[in-house]
Amino acid sequence: MEEKKENGKKMDNEELPKSVEETEVDDNVATAEEMEAFIRDRREREKNERKERHGEDEVDVFGEYMAPENSIDPYLEPDPTLPWVKYEESVFLSRGCKKCPESYVPVSETETRSCSKVTSCNWMRGIRQPGIKPFDCVEVRFKNNRKDFFRLPDGLDVTEGDVVAVEGTPGHDIGIVSLTGEVCRIQMKKRRVDPDDESLRKLFRRAKSTDLERWVSSLKNEHQALIKTRRIAADLNLEMKVNDVEYQGDNAKAIFYYTADDRVDFRTLIKVLAEEFHVRIEMKQIGVRQEAGKVGGLGTCGRELCCSTWLTNFKSVTTSAAKTQQILPNPQKLAGQCGKLKCCLNFECEVYADALKKFPPANVSIRFKKGLAQYKKTDVFRGIMWYAYEGENELYAIPAESVKKLIEMNHNQEYPEKLEDYQVELMSTAALIQETDNAEFERELRRMADEMTDSDSQSVAKEQKRGGAEDRRSRGNDKGRNNRPRTGEPGEKLERRPTGRNRNGASENNRFNPATENAVRENAPSRRDEYQRPRNNPGSGRHAGRRGPGRDRHEGKE
Repeated sequence: MEEKKENGKKMDNEELPKSVEETEVDDNVATAEEMEAFIRDRREREKNERKERHGEDEVDVFGEYMAPENSIDPYLEPDPTLPWVKYEESVFLSRGCKKCPESYVPVSETETRSCSKVTSCNWMRGIRQPGIKPFDCVEVRFKNNRKDFFRLPDGLDVTEGDVVAVEGTPGHDIGIVSLTGEVCRIQMKKRRVDPDDESLRKLFRRAKSTDLERWVSSLKNEHQALIKTRRIAADLNLEMKVNDVEYQGDNAKAIFYYTADDRVDFRTLIKVLAEEFHVRIEMKQIGVRQEAGKVGGLGTCGRELCCSTWLTNFKSVTTSAAKTQQILPNPQKLAGQCGKLKCCLNFECEVYADALKKFPPANVSIRFKKGLAQYKKTDVFRGIMWYAYEGENELYAIPAESVKKLIEMNHNQEYPEKLEDYQVELMSTAALIQETDNAEFERELRRMADEMTDSDSQSVAKEQKRGGAEDRRSRGNDKGRNNRPRTGEPGEKLERRPTGRNRNGASENNRFNPATENAVRENAPSRRDEYQRPRNNPGSGRHAGRRGPGRDRHEGKE
């Protein structure tokens, strides 16, 4: 033991700290780059070892998940073990139907409305005015929002949803009837189309199976034609954007819709397209708003664009509409999908304009003894105007009526003390939400209390009805046994008690009264006492005459 202690002391003496230079060399710390390289090498070594063992990647030493090479991303790739339905875009959606319609079979109303860019409601469908000849024009819908009016031939009656063949330029086109009757007349008047005009094109017939086959074959060429046309226009250095291509039903003509800022010379483009597609070419220039309505999309409100669902008349939108509604002129927020100002800015502009008539002028400053207050902004529906002292940023909410009084006082050279005296406290958003929740909670409690009272009243009504039925049943039994109606002697008048009738036709005397009912039940004899007649009185009871002789014979035998 002593030898071990001596050896330990020698080792301790040997490990004593050396000079400063030697400690600096021994205590050298690795840099961050060296540590990263060490970790990287360690990861690679561990990864190679695990590949050799298992043949696939697993969780590494540092806890990061390494996805297997043969794994499947559930958001990008389908699971092969589950049935997968591949989505295929239908070319008929832009025509007003989900699939190829059948010959002489109308398209259902739900299908036409779900696939229509600009829906139309025939609120007079099935109503014909007597003595007036039915209107002989119909509205036919084609691709996207293109519609036109056609005259019916004599003896042909079509309904909404019928697939029809109409006159084209040249040839014929295929469309779906969207409006008939008097509403079509009103629509033609709105579009300023004369029904008596002889140049109005004709509707030939309902589409046959051969018409539908050619129509389907022409629709399949539209997407490829759009891609090729855009490539050709780019090669020709034309500053235009081709938005849509629409083939005619007989595959004899194609309409190319485009947008451009300036005038475009597309004569060379027409020649190239005619040689490429071997059809008659027609170019139509549309605006950016019409482009958005034809292509469709979702707005910032989360709903479909108004121009692609119901809006047909485009009015000019100016920045004054945004100023009237107290909206900051931010072009990124005010612009729609088309790049222009949103059409919905005009929807509520008149309401704001009428409300602002009750407000004082906003360009008038108010003078106080404390300083000059300048106008900053307005909350139209709250009736609040914000003011701030000149050179300060703190805003004060003042009601519009108080602002009017302050302006009149300044005209009379009267200056109030300070702006804070007229300030009102506005409810914060959190407090407003809490107040709304409390109101809804109270409304729910009130509704539950009303339901409980209704259930109680219904139970009371059921008890009253049950008690009245028992009362009528007992009275009917008494009437059948002992209270048979008197016939009376000749010449004698029988007295009849008048019985009032309530609203439901029931007798007023049969109304349920709990006190009276209890008294009657206490004083009335029981059913057992009624039916147990005394045996020594053969003449009592309804069947006494029958029982009397039998009982006498039985008693005589005894």
